[in-house]
Amino acid sequence: RCPSTNSGWAWDVAMLKFYSASTPVYPLRAIDSGNAGPGWGPDNATATTGEEGGGDRDGDRPWGGRRDGRDGDFWLGGTFSSDVKVTAVRFVETSSNHGARDPNGIAFEVKECDDDGGDEWKMVRSEGQCRGEVDGHEQLLRRREKGEDATKQVRWEPSGPIPNEDELTVKPSRPLAGKVHGVCYKSNLHHRNSPEMFVPDDSFYHSENCEGLWVCVTKECGEETLRRACRLVRTSVPEEQRRMWASFASPLWAKDPGPMRLIVLDDRTDQGAGDIPELRDGSRGRNQTSCPFVFTSREDFFGGIGGGRTWCEGQLTLHEMTHGSDMVIRQGNDPYFHEEVGKLWSKHREKFRYASSATRRTITILDSGQRHVHDKEDRHSFCYAAENRDEFLAECHCIAQGLHVKSKDYATCKLSSPGDLKEAMPDVYKLLAHHFLLKKC
Repeated sequence: RCPSTNSGWAWDVAMLKFYSASTPVYPLRAIDSGNAGPGWGPDNATATTGEEGGGDRDGDRPWGGRRDGRDGDFWLGGTFSSDVKVTAVRFVETSSNHGARDPNGIAFEVKECDDDGGDEWKMVRSEGQCRGEVDGHEQLLRRREKGEDATKQVRWEPSGPIPNEDELTVKPSRPLAGKVHGVCYKSNLHHRNSPEMFVPDDSFYHSENCEGLWVCVTKECGEETLRRACRLVRTSVPEEQRRMWASFASPLWAKDPGPMRLIVLDDRTDQGAGDIPELRDGSRGRNQTSCPFVFTSREDFFGGIGGGRTWCEGQLTLHEMTHGSDMVIRQGNDPYFHEEVGKLWSKHREKFRYASSATRRTITILDSGQRHVHDKEDRHSFCYAAENRDEFLAECHCIAQGLHVKSKDYATCKLSSPGDLKEAMPDVYKLLAHHFLLKKC
């Protein structure tokens, strides 16, 4: 259980292990406070067999944790049969931005419920801190687990069978070297007769069609939020791409067939993704991209997340819209975009590494109350752009739009302004300028 994180709205955990004495034990099922939606659930981190947790259709992902309600804690765990006594847990965080603000504030709790599996839980014990490792990048953590060099470069490599062109929604601009994202395969997709199939529920939304890209703002957010959201859409996404959003078809696993659209939820009333009429499933994530929805919060258009202290105004929405655009471009324009961005991330990722004096802390709490704390200096940290291919694209787009000029970590890397990006990574800037509307720098 974690009361707060550095971002304030997300907690990313790559791995959670449970122990009885020194023996690993595995839960019957993984449970959590909430998550970012399909592909970001607790099973990503929590192994329910002898295998490690983690992994999804298109590459390893952590548990993308969200709070338990508007003001609740983040929590991740598992359920066990009554004969299993869990005496310790161990976790690995994947992102300093979405990591615990105070590792000492993380609690290891054991609760029990009635034999009938009801919803009433009773506290058995709370051991305070659990054993954890705080660090900045998932793949570095996994190498450190294996005793490998933490500064060794991570590379993006295509994998899986190369698709035939007739399997894909459009022809790639260059020959592919491996499989691409699932949204590129015709057989994987919902059938959509025409873009006109989607009509927003006007009893729930204020909405506007921005030349193909639907912006749907809940009534609680107000019409001014719609106006501001549409302005951001029209000044950052080209009209040609906005029209591709209209024809986007979701993968078959998605609950909604499409199109890709922007949904703005009201943070003041703690609206979650599962509140929208298209889902009605009770899911509580809010700031996320879950095909075919790009979710964001009203507060992002009125000062920014956390009053601008976490992310500046418009930054969250642009970041999440870039994830939506990423899927739209690969499906409707060029499947090679999948590899192109991956190669650029591999090429430039080390530019987002900077010297730091952060301490990596491992805490072990035994049920006897004995505590072991081990601090190790971590001489390097990474900006969020180094996290993976997808976050690299989204964060570089935010830099190119001038939304990271006040970010200390990016400034330390001399990559906080559009000019910095254009000078240090001209190929990345050129790619972004081809697909998005960038301000002159």
